[in-house]
Formats: sequence, structure tokens, C-alpha cells
Amino acid sequence: MEDMARLALVEQSVKDENQYRKILFDLLDHISNILDNPHDYDLRTIKSDILEKVLDCEAFADYLKYIGFQMGQKEIMFPREQTLSKLRIAQAALERKIGFCCGNLNKTVTVTDNKKTSKPKLTEANVLVTNNSFLLRIQSLFNDMIRYEDEELQQRAREHIPLVTLQLMALDRMREHQKKIKMGEIKDQDMSFDMALLMELIVWFKNKFFTWVDQPACDKCGRATSLVSVSSVKTDLETCRAELYKCSCGRDVLFPRYNNPITLLRTRRGRCGEWANCFTLMCRALGYDTRYVYDTTDHVWCEVFDQDSQRWLHVDPCEGCLNAPLMYEHGWGKSLTYIIAVSRDDLQDVTWRYSSHHKALLQRRDEVSEADLVLAILALRDHRHDQVSPARRRYLVIRTLKELVELMVERKPGEMESHGRISGSKAWRMERGETGARKHAFILTEPGDHCVQYRTSSDTYRVLLNNVQRDEIKSWRGGVFHSENMFRKLETDWQQTYLAREEGENTGSISWKLMVEGDLMISSVAMDVTTAQYEDGRIEWTYEVDHQPPRTFSLNAGRWQIDGRWSSCEVRARLVGGKGVVAWQHAQIARQHASDDKPALSLLATVVPR
Repeated sequence: MEDMARLALVEQSVKDENQYRKILFDLLDHISNILDNPHDYDLRTIKSDILEKVLDCEAFADYLKYIGFQMGQKEIMFPREQTLSKLRIAQAALERKIGFCCGNLNKTVTVTDNKKTSKPKLTEANVLVTNNSFLLRIQSLFNDMIRYEDEELQQRAREHIPLVTLQLMALDRMREHQKKIKMGEIKDQDMSFDMALLMELIVWFKNKFFTWVDQPACDKCGRATSLVSVSSVKTDLETCRAELYKCSCGRDVLFPRYNNPITLLRTRRGRCGEWANCFTLMCRALGYDTRYVYDTTDHVWCEVFDQDSQRWLHVDPCEGCLNAPLMYEHGWGKSLTYIIAVSRDDLQDVTWRYSSHHKALLQRRDEVSEADLVLAILALRDHRHDQVSPARRRYLVIRTLKELVELMVERKPGEMESHGRISGSKAWRMERGETGARKHAFILTEPGDHCVQYRTSSDTYRVLLNNVQRDEIKSWRGGVFHSENMFRKLETDWQQTYLAREEGENTGSISWKLMVEGDLMISSVAMDVTTAQYEDGRIEWTYEVDHQPPRTFSLNAGRWQIDGRWSSCEVRARLVGGKGVVAWQHAQIARQHASDDKPALSLLATVVPR
């Protein structure tokens, strides 16, 4: 870590141990003040007697320049245009160095005599005069965000986070990202430290800190339980919903759905409400500007503001994903209506970020008139903005306007937004209809030679009639009739793409369906496909016409063809076998190089009058 090496040089140059500690504490206070108030540019000019005395020290001056400061005669300035990423890394390095020199640093304690910008005391905004339950729910959620600003609560959250470990992993992630850019494996901008740390926080929170619970196991015999009833329970901190489950052994198991973040730091389990609640606290404890996002179709998650891109990024801790907002509509198959994001000092209707079908979505919104929703948001926002500094208020207004422009643009879903839900048991996800398993059939409406081409490299289908393109479908999922335990793999090292079963699954299946309606018939069907099979991995092919029993077939040099007269034909593949931990890779469909523009799979059908 270069920052630590440079701080060691400063320590050698200063020599006086007490003076060196004062420098560390003072610089950390100023840097933290800038990071906590990125909107207040006055704070970026530092006047400090402690730091001024060591500006003649070459090692210290070099370090300040390295992290982005510019030197004046009696002041130090951090330019407006400078990214905050290096400053965040410097903050982490200073905290680590102080930890080595003085023990653990409690962030709730001011370590120098600097006058830090005091946080505004936020009060609840009970300003809506309405009986509309949806608007009152928004007001309640907005007011709930105040609790995450409690310094003691944030400190308790930080005590649970292995921050140094996550920071070091974040630096490794940044270096790996930069390496891939230099090697030409990806085309992207450098990753900021803030985003790298956020990614590590997401992984740690999902895999090591919090636990998902569909229904609690019996605390006596360990078997599965069944929901019996729902009531409420009162604790010292709150009154919350409580679910009562019963085991076949006769044992009753109570599962309180806690809302208090302090309690969740102890229990560390629940469903999306508990996950988003606790993760919001974790993000605020690390200084991220964070939103709690409420979806009226029964899900909640977070958004985090990225200072480098000046954009709000979708974060779902349950799914362990970052910046994949279209996954609920496109991957899970949800019909969204209202999605409201609330933060400590602002709120926004962000529904449009999560949909690529704005007009259709707008027609489903009937909880409140659009005008009344806007007026309610403005009233709540104005009340809270009156409690923040003028600099913060100006910053929030500009940020809101930029976001509104962004929300107006419909975006096409990417590969990471095409998967069904992964949190919760399969049975629970299927019951909610969020597995992403949506059936698509290619309906052939005219006589002629039809062709459905799939390119794994671009993950697109092209639908042609007599060699003229009629349609294009994004994502392999968008064109399949059935799929189970399947995904599209991109090997960045070998630059190969293919469809395979999901890692760890013993089997995977996928099918495509062609059909006609009215006075038309399918007289022949053919398929050309590239495949790869290794070890004892294999692909078992079957086809089914007009709901007759499935029949097996084999490929001949990658081709299969059959003639007849039907109304529909479904082609299926079942992927099995393979050896070892990479057995899932030993059966591949539609394999091709990532730069190849030829079809990896083609379904051809001749349609004639009945």
C-alpha cells in the first residue's frame, strides 16, 4: 500500500513521535471533513497551524500532493475538480497508521481541536395532510432514515465490519481491475476505491454476516417448519410483526421480523426487509450517501451515491449485486409500479431507473395521482432541506435535476440483469414467480423459410423470413421456451462464450419452441449448433411436435433435420455429466469466440399453407 509507505517516510522525516501523531490526527480530521461534506467547497481549503509547521518537510509535502492537495503559502487546498478516490484511500491509510501508533480509532471522538462541521439535527417531516396510505407510507419511510444518522449506532455497526481486511481486498480488486484494462481484457474506467470497498462490503455482508430465512428451522430437531399464523411481538426497542411456525415434532418456532437496526446487528438474519435495513446502516457507518429503496411489489434494497460518476447506483445486498437495476423487471419478471428511494435528506420516485417499459408501467400506477405524488415528495423534501446547510441544499437541488434527466432515458437490460432471483429457497422463489423462468415461443405468421439465429458472442437472437431480418431479441433468456439451471458463460482468458449449466448444478436444461397459428403448417425443422463436450459431459437432445411424446435425436456434424406437418415443434437439450468441480463446463451449447459474428445456433423452419 503506497500510502502507508509514504506515511512511513513522513514519520522518518519528522522524527518527533508526538508531533507525528498530531499530524496524523489533524490531517485525518480535515480529510474526513471533506469526505463527509463533498458539497461544501469551503472546507477544501485547510488552514492548520499543525500542518503549516511541516509543509517544509519534503516527504510530507510530497504526500499531500500525491493524495491530490495543492500547496499555498499558508494553506492547503483540495481542488474542486479532483476526484475524492485518493482522498478516501488516504483516510483509510491514516486510520490504519493511527491504529498502529495509538490503538483502535473511535470515529465518534474528535481527535484534535479542529472545529468539524456539525451534522444538522434532522427532525421528522410529518407534513402530509392526506388519508392515502401509500403517501403516508412514503412519509414514514422517509422519517425512518433519521435513525441511521445516530453516531453511536454507526459506531456499533463499524465494530462489526472487518474494515482493514475489506480495505486491503478493495485495493487488490482495484489493481486487478487496472490489470485487466491494461491487458485489454475489458474496456472500462479505473475503479475508484469507494466502489471497490463497496463491492467488498456487499460480498462480506451477504456471505459472512447476514443470513437469509424463508422459514426458521426447528430449534429442537432442526427440521423444516410451516407457517401457522402472523401476529405482533413487543420488545424493549420496538413492536414488530411476528411469524409463528410449527414443526412436525410439535415444536412452535417464533420468528420476529425485527426493524430496529441495533437488534439486527445481533440477530443477523431475515428476509429482504431486514437485509436492506441493516445494510443501509453499514453503508452510512462507512460514510456512503445511502438510500433505502421501497418497491410496492414486495421487495426492498438500497442505492449508494458514487461521487466519481455522480450517479446513484442500485445495490441489492440479498442478491449480492451492484448496479443491475433492470434485473427485477427483466430477470425476475416483476410488473413494477412504484419504487421510492429515501435518504437522510432527500427522496425520489426512482421507478423509471428500474424499467425499460415506461409507458406500460405508467398505466399500472393507480395508488395515487401522479400530481399528488409529486406534491407529496416536494413537501417532504422541502421540510428536510430547510434543516441542512445552504451549501448542502444547493448541492441536493443540482443532484436531483441531474438524476431526473437520467431517469427519463429507457435503457436496455444487460447480461447481469437477465437472471432470476437467487435469494431464498427455490420453492419460495417459484411461489413468488421470481425465478425468471418465462416462456417464449417464436410464432411464425407467414409462409416461407424462417430462421432463428442466436449469437452467443453478442447474446442476441435474429429472426429472419426468407433471409430478411424481421426481429431481434436481446439476451439468451429472451428467446427460450424453458430453461433450468442455465447461464451464459464468458471466458475472459480464452475469449469463448457458450451456454452451460450453472456452477455446482448436476443438470441443466434449455429448449426453444417454434409454432404457427391459423391455416399454416410447419413442413420441416432443422437445427445447426456448435457444441463442446469434455470428459464424460454430454448433451441429451429431444424434440416434441404437437404435444406428442418427446423423441430423442443426435446431431450429425452439428446438424439435425426432420420433415412432417405440425403446428409446433420444441427442441430441448439436457446437459449432464462432467468431472470434478468444473463438471458444469464439460457440456456446452452454442460455443463460439467472443468476437465471432456468425450464428452459434440456428433453428430453421419451412412454413406452408395447411
